[in-house]
Amino acid sequence: MIYRTAGTIDQAMKASATGGNKATHTMKVLEEYAIECSIAKVFGSEVLDYTVDEAVQIYGGYGFHEDYPVARGYRDSRVNRIFEGTNEINRMLIIQMLMKRALAGTLPLMAAGAKLQEEILSGSAGDDSADGQWAEEDRIVRGAKKVFLLAAGAAIQKYRDRLTDQQEIIGALADIVLEIYAMESALLRAQKGVAARSKDSSGAIAAAARVLLQDGAARIEASARTALAAAVEGDMLRTQLAVLRRMIKREPADTIGLRRTVADAVINANGYPFEGR
Repeated sequence: MIYRTAGTIDQAMKASATGGNKATHTMKVLEEYAIECSIAKVFGSEVLDYTVDEAVQIYGGYGFHEDYPVARGYRDSRVNRIFEGTNEINRMLIIQMLMKRALAGTLPLMAAGAKLQEEILSGSAGDDSADGQWAEEDRIVRGAKKVFLLAAGAAIQKYRDRLTDQQEIIGALADIVLEIYAMESALLRAQKGVAARSKDSSGAIAAAARVLLQDGAARIEASARTALAAAVEGDMLRTQLAVLRRMIKREPADTIGLRRTVADAVINANGYPFEGR
Protein backbone atom coordinates (compact mmCIF):
# COMPACT_ATOMS: atom_id res chain seq x y z
CA MET A 1 0.00 0.00 0.00
CA ILE A 2 1.00 3.60 -0.44
CA TYR A 3 1.60 6.06 2.35
CA ARG A 4 1.95 9.71 1.46
CA THR A 5 1.46 12.74 3.62
CA ALA A 6 -0.44 15.97 3.06
CA GLY A 7 2.93 17.72 2.89
CA THR A 8 3.92 15.51 -0.03
CA ILE A 9 0.69 16.41 -1.81
CA ASP A 10 1.31 20.11 -1.18
CA GLN A 11 4.83 19.85 -2.62
CA ALA A 12 3.48 18.13 -5.72
CA MET A 13 0.85 20.84 -6.16
CA LYS A 14 3.50 23.57 -6.00
CA ALA A 15 5.71 21.74 -8.46
CA SER A 16 2.83 21.38 -10.90
CA ALA A 17 2.33 25.14 -10.96
CA THR A 18 5.83 25.83 -12.29
CA GLY A 19 5.35 24.61 -15.83
CA GLY A 20 2.81 23.94 -18.58
CA ASN A 21 -0.90 24.31 -18.13
CA LYS A 22 -1.46 24.84 -14.41
CA ALA A 23 -5.00 23.47 -14.40
CA THR A 24 -3.96 20.31 -16.27
CA HIS A 25 -1.03 19.69 -13.95
CA THR A 26 -3.20 20.32 -10.90
CA MET A 27 -5.78 17.77 -12.06
CA LYS A 28 -3.05 15.19 -12.64
CA VAL A 29 -1.72 15.74 -9.11
CA LEU A 30 -5.19 15.48 -7.60
CA GLU A 31 -5.85 12.25 -9.51
CA GLU A 32 -2.54 10.85 -8.28
CA TYR A 33 -3.73 11.24 -4.69
CA ALA A 34 -7.40 10.38 -5.28
CA ILE A 35 -7.13 7.09 -3.39
CA GLU A 36 -5.64 8.70 -0.30
CA CYS A 37 -8.27 11.46 -0.39
CA SER A 38 -11.11 8.93 -0.51
CA ILE A 39 -9.53 6.92 2.31
CA ALA A 40 -9.14 10.03 4.48
CA LYS A 41 -12.71 11.12 3.78
CA VAL A 42 -14.32 7.76 4.59
CA PHE A 43 -12.17 6.84 7.56
CA GLY A 44 -12.25 10.33 9.08
CA SER A 45 -16.01 10.78 8.77
CA GLU A 46 -16.77 7.36 10.26
CA VAL A 47 -14.34 7.77 13.15
CA LEU A 48 -15.92 11.16 13.85
CA ASP A 49 -19.38 9.57 13.89
CA TYR A 50 -18.20 6.95 16.37
CA THR A 51 -16.54 9.59 18.56
CA VAL A 52 -19.51 11.93 18.82
CA ASP A 53 -21.85 9.00 19.42
CA GLU A 54 -19.67 7.91 22.35
CA ALA A 55 -19.60 11.50 23.61
CA VAL A 56 -23.41 11.66 23.67
CA GLN A 57 -23.46 8.35 25.54
CA ILE A 58 -21.09 9.75 28.17
CA TYR A 59 -23.21 12.87 28.62
CA GLY A 60 -26.38 10.78 28.84
CA GLY A 61 -29.59 12.78 28.49
CA TYR A 62 -27.60 16.02 28.52
CA GLY A 63 -26.03 14.90 25.24
CA PHE A 64 -29.24 15.97 23.45
CA HIS A 65 -29.38 19.33 25.22
CA GLU A 66 -28.16 22.26 23.14
CA ASP A 67 -26.60 23.85 26.24
CA TYR A 68 -23.93 21.14 26.08
CA PRO A 69 -21.29 20.96 23.33
CA VAL A 70 -21.77 17.41 22.10
CA ALA A 71 -25.32 18.00 20.82
CA ARG A 72 -24.14 20.10 17.90
CA GLY A 73 -21.20 17.79 17.18
CA TYR A 74 -23.57 14.83 17.00
CA ARG A 75 -25.98 16.71 14.74
CA ASP A 76 -23.32 18.10 12.40
CA SER A 77 -21.22 14.96 11.97
CA ARG A 78 -23.82 13.01 10.00
CA VAL A 79 -23.49 15.03 6.79
CA ASN A 80 -19.80 14.14 6.42
CA ARG A 81 -20.69 10.63 5.24
CA ILE A 82 -22.83 12.10 2.44
CA PHE A 83 -21.16 15.10 0.86
CA GLU A 84 -18.04 14.99 -1.34
CA GLY A 85 -19.32 11.64 -2.57
CA THR A 86 -21.10 9.28 -0.21
CA ASN A 87 -18.84 6.90 1.66
CA GLU A 88 -20.25 4.04 -0.39
CA ILE A 89 -19.21 5.75 -3.64
CA ASN A 90 -15.78 6.54 -2.23
CA ARG A 91 -15.32 2.89 -1.25
CA MET A 92 -16.01 1.90 -4.84
CA LEU A 93 -13.59 4.55 -6.11
CA ILE A 94 -10.81 3.27 -3.84
CA ILE A 95 -10.94 -0.22 -5.32
CA GLN A 96 -11.57 0.94 -8.89
CA MET A 97 -8.56 3.29 -8.78
CA LEU A 98 -6.35 0.60 -7.24
CA MET A 99 -7.31 -1.89 -9.94
CA LYS A 100 -6.91 0.70 -12.68
CA ARG A 101 -3.38 1.50 -11.54
CA ALA A 102 -2.54 -2.15 -11.08
CA LEU A 103 -3.60 -2.95 -14.66
CA ALA A 104 -1.68 0.07 -15.95
CA GLY A 105 1.44 -1.07 -14.11
CA THR A 106 1.78 2.13 -12.08
CA LEU A 107 1.08 0.23 -8.86
CA PRO A 108 2.85 -3.15 -8.55
CA LEU A 109 -0.15 -5.07 -7.21
CA MET A 110 0.04 -7.73 -9.90
CA ALA A 111 3.66 -8.54 -9.08
CA ALA A 112 2.85 -8.56 -5.36
CA GLY A 113 -0.08 -10.89 -6.00
CA ALA A 114 2.07 -13.28 -8.02
CA LYS A 115 4.70 -13.32 -5.28
CA LEU A 116 2.03 -14.05 -2.70
CA GLN A 117 0.76 -17.01 -4.72
CA GLU A 118 4.30 -18.43 -4.75
CA GLU A 119 4.46 -18.05 -0.96
CA ILE A 120 1.10 -19.79 -0.54
CA LEU A 121 2.13 -22.69 -2.75
CA SER A 122 5.40 -23.05 -0.84
CA GLY A 123 3.60 -22.86 2.50
CA SER A 124 5.51 -19.79 3.66
CA ALA A 125 2.70 -17.22 3.53
CA GLY A 126 2.26 -15.61 6.93
CA ASP A 127 5.64 -16.74 8.22
CA ASP A 128 7.22 -13.26 8.30
CA SER A 129 9.59 -12.62 11.15
CA ALA A 130 11.23 -9.41 12.32
CA ASP A 131 13.24 -8.03 15.21
CA GLY A 132 13.05 -4.89 17.28
CA GLN A 133 10.57 -2.99 19.42
CA TRP A 134 7.93 -2.88 16.69
CA ALA A 135 8.45 -6.38 15.25
CA GLU A 136 4.93 -7.61 16.05
CA GLU A 137 3.29 -4.46 14.71
CA ASP A 138 5.37 -4.52 11.51
CA ARG A 139 4.38 -8.14 11.00
CA ILE A 140 0.68 -7.35 11.47
CA VAL A 141 0.81 -4.61 8.82
CA ARG A 142 2.68 -6.81 6.34
CA GLY A 143 0.20 -9.61 6.96
CA ALA A 144 -2.73 -7.25 6.45
CA LYS A 145 -1.41 -6.23 3.04
CA LYS A 146 -1.15 -9.88 2.06
CA VAL A 147 -4.73 -10.42 3.21
CA PHE A 148 -5.90 -7.71 0.81
CA LEU A 149 -4.02 -9.34 -2.07
CA LEU A 150 -5.52 -12.72 -1.16
CA ALA A 151 -9.11 -11.46 -0.98
CA ALA A 152 -8.83 -9.15 -4.00
CA GLY A 153 -7.17 -11.87 -6.06
CA ALA A 154 -9.96 -14.34 -5.31
CA ALA A 155 -12.64 -11.77 -6.20
CA ILE A 156 -10.93 -10.78 -9.45
CA GLN A 157 -10.42 -14.41 -10.46
CA LYS A 158 -14.12 -15.16 -10.08
CA TYR A 159 -15.74 -11.97 -11.33
CA ARG A 160 -13.06 -10.40 -13.58
CA ASP A 161 -14.57 -7.41 -15.39
CA ARG A 162 -17.88 -7.96 -13.57
CA LEU A 163 -16.34 -7.14 -10.20
CA THR A 164 -17.64 -3.56 -10.42
CA ASP A 165 -21.17 -4.98 -10.11
CA GLN A 166 -20.32 -6.72 -6.83
CA GLN A 167 -20.69 -3.71 -4.55
CA GLU A 168 -20.74 -5.72 -1.33
CA ILE A 169 -17.43 -7.38 -2.16
CA ILE A 170 -15.93 -4.06 -3.22
CA GLY A 171 -17.09 -2.60 0.09
CA ALA A 172 -15.37 -5.39 2.03
CA LEU A 173 -12.15 -4.94 0.05
CA ALA A 174 -12.28 -1.18 0.56
CA ASP A 175 -12.70 -1.68 4.31
CA ILE A 176 -9.49 -3.72 4.31
CA VAL A 177 -7.66 -0.93 2.48
CA LEU A 178 -9.01 1.67 4.94
CA GLU A 179 -7.78 -0.33 7.91
CA ILE A 180 -4.34 -0.95 6.38
CA TYR A 181 -3.86 2.74 5.62
CA ALA A 182 -4.85 3.77 9.15
CA MET A 183 -2.74 1.02 10.74
CA GLU A 184 0.40 1.84 8.78
CA SER A 185 -0.06 5.59 9.31
CA ALA A 186 -0.50 5.11 13.07
CA LEU A 187 2.48 2.79 13.28
CA LEU A 188 4.79 5.17 11.40
CA ARG A 189 3.68 8.08 13.57
CA ALA A 190 4.17 6.05 16.75
CA GLN A 191 7.63 4.92 15.68
CA LYS A 192 8.60 8.52 14.97
CA GLY A 193 7.11 9.77 18.24
CA VAL A 194 8.74 7.10 20.39
CA ALA A 195 12.13 7.61 18.73
CA ALA A 196 12.01 11.34 19.49
CA ARG A 197 10.93 11.03 23.13
CA SER A 198 11.65 9.12 26.28
CA LYS A 199 9.84 5.88 27.01
CA ASP A 200 7.80 7.48 29.78
CA SER A 201 6.50 10.35 27.63
CA SER A 202 5.76 8.19 24.59
CA GLY A 203 3.99 5.24 26.25
CA ALA A 204 0.53 6.51 25.35
CA ILE A 205 1.49 6.93 21.68
CA ALA A 206 2.68 3.33 21.49
CA ALA A 207 -0.41 2.12 23.34
CA ALA A 208 -2.77 3.95 20.97
CA ALA A 209 -1.02 2.53 17.91
CA ARG A 210 -1.08 -1.00 19.30
CA VAL A 211 -4.79 -0.82 20.08
CA LEU A 212 -5.52 0.45 16.58
CA LEU A 213 -3.48 -2.35 15.01
CA GLN A 214 -5.07 -5.08 17.11
CA ASP A 215 -8.62 -3.86 16.47
CA GLY A 216 -7.88 -3.17 12.81
CA ALA A 217 -6.48 -6.66 12.28
CA ALA A 218 -9.68 -8.18 13.67
CA ARG A 219 -11.82 -6.06 11.35
CA ILE A 220 -9.61 -6.94 8.39
CA GLU A 221 -10.02 -10.64 9.13
CA ALA A 222 -13.81 -10.27 9.23
CA SER A 223 -13.93 -8.29 5.96
CA ALA A 224 -11.61 -10.77 4.24
CA ARG A 225 -13.76 -13.72 5.32
CA THR A 226 -16.79 -11.95 3.84
CA ALA A 227 -15.04 -11.30 0.52
CA LEU A 228 -13.54 -14.79 0.26
CA ALA A 229 -16.83 -16.53 1.03
CA ALA A 230 -18.42 -14.60 -1.86
CA ALA A 231 -15.62 -15.54 -4.27
CA VAL A 232 -14.74 -19.19 -3.53
CA GLU A 233 -16.46 -22.17 -1.95
CA GLY A 234 -15.98 -25.71 -0.69
CA ASP A 235 -12.47 -27.01 -0.08
CA MET A 236 -10.92 -24.00 -1.80
CA LEU A 237 -12.68 -21.66 0.63
CA ARG A 238 -11.50 -23.69 3.61
CA THR A 239 -7.95 -23.58 2.25
CA GLN A 240 -8.12 -19.82 1.68
CA LEU A 241 -9.46 -19.23 5.17
CA ALA A 242 -6.62 -21.27 6.65
CA VAL A 243 -4.14 -19.11 4.72
CA LEU A 244 -5.98 -16.00 5.94
CA ARG A 245 -5.59 -17.07 9.56
CA ARG A 246 -1.84 -17.54 9.11
CA MET A 247 -1.47 -14.15 7.46
CA ILE A 248 -3.33 -12.18 10.11
CA LYS A 249 -2.04 -14.21 13.06
CA ARG A 250 -1.02 -11.99 15.96
CA GLU A 251 0.04 -12.28 19.58
CA PRO A 252 -2.69 -11.61 22.17
CA ALA A 253 -2.62 -8.06 23.51
CA ASP A 254 -4.21 -6.53 26.59
CA THR A 255 -6.15 -3.86 24.73
CA ILE A 256 -8.07 -2.96 27.89
CA GLY A 257 -4.82 -2.07 29.63
CA LEU A 258 -3.56 -0.23 26.55
CA ARG A 259 -6.77 1.81 26.37
CA ARG A 260 -6.39 2.72 30.03
CA THR A 261 -2.89 3.99 29.32
CA VAL A 262 -4.29 6.26 26.60
CA ALA A 263 -7.15 7.36 28.87
CA ASP A 264 -4.71 8.29 31.64
CA ALA A 265 -2.75 10.41 29.15
CA VAL A 266 -5.95 12.21 28.11
CA ILE A 267 -6.88 12.87 31.76
CA ASN A 268 -3.39 14.10 32.65
CA ALA A 269 -3.28 16.42 29.63
CA ASN A 270 -6.90 17.49 30.20
CA GLY A 271 -7.32 17.16 26.43
CA TYR A 272 -5.78 15.60 23.35
CA PRO A 273 -2.45 14.16 24.57
CA PHE A 274 -0.59 13.83 21.24
CA GLU A 275 -0.45 17.45 20.09
CA GLY A 276 2.82 18.16 18.34
CA ARG A 277 3.81 14.50 18.34
